Amino acid sequence: MESSQEVISQAAAVAEPQVSNGPEEAVDQSESILDRCVCDYVNPVMDRIKRRPLFQKVVIVNTVLLAVGSVLGYYVEQTYFEGGEVGFIALFLISGLGLCILINYLMVKIAFRPLDDVSDAMKAIRAGHRGIRVPEVTDDPQIEELSKSLNSMLNTMDMQRKKAAASVIKAQEEERKRIARELHDETSQSLTGLVIGIRMVQEIVPKTMPDIIERLDNINDLAHATLNEVHTMAVRLRPSVLDDLGLAAALRSYVKEFTDNTGILVEMQLLAMGSRLAPELETVLYRVVQEALTNVARHSGANKCRVTLRRKENSIKGVVEDNGHGFDSQKVMLSDEKGRGLGLHGMKERIELVGGSLEFDSRPNQGATVFIEVPLQTKEGIW
Repeated sequence: MESSQEVISQAAAVAEPQVSNGPEEAVDQSESILDRCVCDYVNPVMDRIKRRPLFQKVVIVNTVLLAVGSVLGYYVEQTYFEGGEVGFIALFLISGLGLCILINYLMVKIAFRPLDDVSDAMKAIRAGHRGIRVPEVTDDPQIEELSKSLNSMLNTMDMQRKKAAASVIKAQEEERKRIARELHDETSQSLTGLVIGIRMVQEIVPKTMPDIIERLDNINDLAHATLNEVHTMAVRLRPSVLDDLGLAAALRSYVKEFTDNTGILVEMQLLAMGSRLAPELETVLYRVVQEALTNVARHSGANKCRVTLRRKENSIKGVVEDNGHGFDSQKVMLSDEKGRGLGLHGMKERIELVGGSLEFDSRPNQGATVFIEVPLQTKEGIW
């Protein structure tokens, strides 16, 4: 019995109408109900307007603006300016026209903002920032379709460009290996045979023929110099130490040779770079550092340079900086002059092939810095 009475009392409490505590609470309840009704009506309308094409949005905004301006102008003219002075009417018309233009400008600017974003993204891509994509807009179906199409086209072009660049670089490296092998195995051996033959001739030439001996000495020196140049050329084309001992040893050898040949002091720091990397990654990093130092020797006018490579858990970060006169990197990258900027573009191409990034920081008379970052594992699988 007690349980059934409790159930009845609870049902009666639920069914009992809520009694207002006063007129203020009743007004608040009515206002909240009105707000909900207005929101329930306005929100779907605004959502439908947002989903309209850009052209329809502009037409709707201008139509509403003209309608509101006409009604407001008629009301103000009938209420305040009936039989009034012409100056007040002209002032009202000019103010109303200026306000309409301002509102129309703001609304149209907001409506066309997605196109401005598209334009900014395309300018950035043209400046060399290939990873940038157009923001996808969901409010306008036409702009949304345009942005999706542009991004799809950019992704396709970027993938094709990377595949083409990878094929070219692979072919270059294979050709470098072949030429280096031929120089080492054939040309060097031929020159070595020539040197041995000259020595044998020197041994049988009598000392009573000093002119012949001097000429043979000169030929011998020339043969030795040619043999050294061929060996140096083979090493530059494809250093065997890179394949045999790895990136760290190859860079140390190249930096020593670079300093001996150019007189530019290079300070190199290789941090946690003792273990071997993937062959393609070692090749890319070696070629990028090689090209960076070549640019320093050719264009910077520097007398000091620093190369830093640091291996972290999931990536390798590098910095190549000099104290030269610097350059405008964006201007060089966008230059139409034949041959200018090819080295910088080649460096970026190589780094991007292994999923990395390369940035330049340089200003006139303030030196230049190249920032390198590559992942130890890439998901793109381009190389």
